[in-house]
Amino acid sequence: MSQTYWQDAAADEAMQDDHAFIWRAMLDAIDIDLAGKRVLDAGCNKGGFLRLLADRFGIVEGFGYDPASGAIEDARRLAGQRPLRFEVMDTVPVGWRDFDAVFSHEVLYLLHDLPAHARVMADALAPGGVYYAVMGVHAASPLMAEWHRANLEELQLPELYDIDSVVAVFHAAGFGAAAARLPVRFVPATGDRHSRGARLLDWLDYYSDQKLLLRFSRRAEPVAPMGTRSPT
Repeated sequence: MSQTYWQDAAADEAMQDDHAFIWRAMLDAIDIDLAGKRVLDAGCNKGGFLRLLADRFGIVEGFGYDPASGAIEDARRLAGQRPLRFEVMDTVPVGWRDFDAVFSHEVLYLLHDLPAHARVMADALAPGGVYYAVMGVHAASPLMAEWHRANLEELQLPELYDIDSVVAVFHAAGFGAAAARLPVRFVPATGDRHSRGARLLDWLDYYSDQKLLLRFSRRAEPVAPMGTRSPT
């Protein structure tokens, strides 16, 4: 990854187009009404997801950050008059707080300090706010485990996370946790994504079974370590 784009300008645009069916599945799965809400997109790239939320779901404000400066320049240009703001950052910018909802798509597997990310998200959310994180690159995903091994050094990735470990990290940071499989409908069967050696059935298994939507809800009270019980 460069600091200008994830790949390059054209490839990042195509990537956002490729994600459209995933965004639809995410929005079909969530359990809050986004109308009138303040929303953060962590790792927003060119801002396509926030534009969708502004155009079709009536969010009152959208904020996005990404370390890729070229992508953020494009996001600002494409925002037009929508109530969207974008910054070049690799974490939540100072002063960005009190969000009703946060979204990320395939960001968690890139993070070397997942506990720090969980704490930052807890601070950025309003009490009762929800962080929806899509994660398909994890230890129980055969297709992505193979991809991770092939790209570990080039992309300087952390070791592959286990989903239960991810949940435990967010629980320790003050979140309630739940998970769902994405209600994906049709998966594109052509294009670059499916020219990488895997069979279409492998991709269907990935999207319908292994690519998960994690729901982390911020709680105000301290959380006991997982596996312990409060006195009765």
